[in-house]
Amino acid sequence: MFDNGDMLKPLPKAILFDMDGTLIDTIEDIRSAFNATLSLESLPPLSATLTKQVVGRGLYNALKGALAYYNHPVDESRFAFLYQFMMDYYQAHYADKSHPYEGIFPFLERLESLGIPIGILSNKEDVLTQKIAKQILPQFSFASVRGMVEGSPRKPDRYAIDLFCAQQGVNVGELCYIGDSEVDYQTAQNAGCSHILVSWGFRPKEELQALTSAVVVDTIDELEDAIYGVQ
Repeated sequence: MFDNGDMLKPLPKAILFDMDGTLIDTIEDIRSAFNATLSLESLPPLSATLTKQVVGRGLYNALKGALAYYNHPVDESRFAFLYQFMMDYYQAHYADKSHPYEGIFPFLERLESLGIPIGILSNKEDVLTQKIAKQILPQFSFASVRGMVEGSPRKPDRYAIDLFCAQQGVNVGELCYIGDSEVDYQTAQNAGCSHILVSWGFRPKEELQALTSAVVVDTIDELEDAIYGVQ
C-alpha cells in the first residue's frame, strides 16, 4: 500500500489489464469446457497445466492447440461443431469455479481511489469477457471491458490498446498494460507502452523471465511497487 507523498515517479495515466490469469483465475471453468468437448472425440481430459499451455490467443486457437497436443486432427466441419459445443458449454458454466486472485479486490479499490482509469482487454470472446467481468468483479467501474471482437485484430496486435488510449485521452506511453503471458508482453511491445507480467497466472515464471527486459512480479505488493516504477 502506498502514500502518494512517497512517490518518486508519476503513476500511469491509465492501466489496462488482461483478465484470465491476471485478475481472475478462470482455468477450471475453461478446463471443464475443454474436457466436455474432448470427450466427444474419446480423448483424455486435459490437466490444468496443459490447459494453461494452450490458452492465451482465444478459445478457438486453444481448442486447436488441445487437439494438436493429442495429435488428433479433425476436418473443418467437425472442428466447427466441436468449437460451438465448447462455447455453448462454457457459456452455461463460465463462472462455476472462477474467482479473483487473492488481493485483487483491495488492489483495484486502491487504484479506483486514486482516480486512475482501469480497463480489461482479453483475447476471450467479447460476450464471455463482459459476462465474466460483470459476474466476478461487479463492484468496479471499468472504463472499458473488451474481449475479442469479430473483425478487429486480437492481441498481440496493438489495435485495442490504441483504441483504449484514444477513449481515455491518454498517450500510449502513459499507459501500463498488465498481463500474465508472452501474448500480453508482445502486445505491450507492439503498442510501445509499459508492461508488467504477473507470475501467478497461466504461464510459468521462467517463461516470463526469459522475455527480453520483462518486468515480472510475484505478488500484489510487488505489482503495486512496479506500477510506481514503470514510467
